[in-house]
Amino acid sequence: MLKHMSKKVRKYKLYMITGIFFVAVINILAWLSPGFCDWHTNYVTQIIVNIFGRISNLFPFSVGEIMIVLGIILVLVAVVIAIALIFLRNKPKYVKFTKMFYKAFAGILVGVCIVMTTNCTILYHCTPIDANTKVAYRDYTVEEMEILRNYIVEQCNHYMKLMPRDENGNIVFEGDMQEEAKKALWSISDEFPKLKGYYPDVKNLMSSDLMSQAYIGGYYFPFSMEANANGNMYIANYPAVYCHELSHLHGYIYEDEANYLAYQACINSESDFFKYSGYLSVLIYIDNAYFHAIGDDYFYYITQPEVEEQVWIDSAFLTEEAWKDVEEDAILSTDTVDEISDEFTETTLNLNGVEEGMISYSLVVDLMLQYYDGILY
Repeated sequence: MLKHMSKKVRKYKLYMITGIFFVAVINILAWLSPGFCDWHTNYVTQIIVNIFGRISNLFPFSVGEIMIVLGIILVLVAVVIAIALIFLRNKPKYVKFTKMFYKAFAGILVGVCIVMTTNCTILYHCTPIDANTKVAYRDYTVEEMEILRNYIVEQCNHYMKLMPRDENGNIVFEGDMQEEAKKALWSISDEFPKLKGYYPDVKNLMSSDLMSQAYIGGYYFPFSMEANANGNMYIANYPAVYCHELSHLHGYIYEDEANYLAYQACINSESDFFKYSGYLSVLIYIDNAYFHAIGDDYFYYITQPEVEEQVWIDSAFLTEEAWKDVEEDAILSTDTVDEISDEFTETTLNLNGVEEGMISYSLVVDLMLQYYDGILY
């Protein structure tokens, strides 16, 4: 019995030492060598998606969401056990149980760090994508920004008129959005090879109300290799959000890059609905950037092509009815949830080397300016 137990102890120590060493070495390599990260996402990530993405896709619900709930419960149990130990420290059986629990807890924590390193943190150190291989990025003029802004506005206004709608004016799409999103990403995979390969379905989350309050459209979960979406959003958001989250799954972790790839996938789709979603997804970023570029000069701004009212309606995150339902069922105020979410996202991005934090989402404008260099101006 003692011999058997000593083998278990040795195996546990070996697992812990090996796991911690792996996490440390891989993170050091990731910070020092973008080439190593590129190799990892080109090959290892594809294998992981093929295996674990297929397994999680067998379930109709988000496995990752369940894992989050279980993780929260585990942490709460750990806190309760620690508090109880204060009063039961003289109980040998409880002390023994506590030691066993925290050994298991530490083992799970190391496992979490391994998966997080392999499926997430490494991705933040890959070589950034080049939106236009023929043109190096440069500082663009206000006039060039204006041309890009007006082009996106014109495309939004054009495709808005092509959308089939119901009696309430809401867009109707009768195709298979999951398959169309996958086809859209495959259509640009020659230019962005990491987008080749297998894609699971994007799953709507049961906690979509909370995501709505945090103004989150989608979420990539590295532990189950799933792409998740907010089930409350207005329909026009889904194509771009689907493509955005699925691009994360294939190694493009930067938010501006995922925004850009979603844009490219959508506008290269055969579906007018996907094209419209693609143009809508960048409209607010580019329109805001242009307004700031002209010194917030409203009177000059209104001399430019106008975004039609229906386009702004279609670009809504949630409809008024959906927001009403969310607010009625809310436990915390939307302002509180949004503030917590912003702080968490900002901290996470900063820790992974993204100094711009949440501003990185809007950096898609830089990629757009580079892409259209030589095409529009």
